[in-house]
Amino acid sequence: MEELQVADKAKPAADEPKAPRELAGVQRVAMIVVGFFVRMWTRSLRFHFGADVQAFLDKPAEPAIMILWHNRLLLGPELYRRYLPERKIAGLISASSDGAWLTGFFEQLGIKPIRGSRHGRGVQAFRELIKVSRAGYDIGITPDGSRGPMYDMKAGAATLALRGGAPILLLSYNYTRAWRLKSWDRFYLPVPFSRINVRVDDVGYGKNLANGDAKQAAVILKERLMAITEDDEYSEA
Repeated sequence: MEELQVADKAKPAADEPKAPRELAGVQRVAMIVVGFFVRMWTRSLRFHFGADVQAFLDKPAEPAIMILWHNRLLLGPELYRRYLPERKIAGLISASSDGAWLTGFFEQLGIKPIRGSRHGRGVQAFRELIKVSRAGYDIGITPDGSRGPMYDMKAGAATLALRGGAPILLLSYNYTRAWRLKSWDRFYLPVPFSRINVRVDDVGYGKNLANGDAKQAAVILKERLMAITEDDEYSEA
């Protein structure tokens, strides 16, 4: 789930890529196999959560904008698969070749991919996100993806939250046992059968956040998302 930066309205649409990159036939088959093993892996994990998550699960279904950090992306849709199977979710993914692999993976999990980010196809992706949200989909965004810095709430996520008209849900998967990759975000790979502590913060409607100021909204959203994020290796510079 990518971060989105809304391009300047004056920028010609022709500057953006006409179509995102897609996987070829053999690559799609490989992703089906990978998707199967990842589903088995994530289904072995034990979810634990408190009243904050239960309150979200119990409230009437309404399309939301779900925001989580990039290094917790592996479990992005798992809460929905287990407890909200009737809800539809779409994820923002880069239009690059790397994003093509993530698109194939998301499709295996039943997530509708929307291709684009601040590095390309941003305006079109923004329009598509608004459209699918109005069609009843939850929207998933990683505001520090795809290139970081880690835990940086970029303004594009806040802009979508403010303009999208849907309530905002901050989501964090906190791992008790996990490996971490040597990537820019120190990506988490939870140990199979380990415990995952789930936290959420139901922010409410974006139109009521920071009086419509995207930069201030980004500051608020980062503070609230970090408040439910556990990461001993992280310290703010």
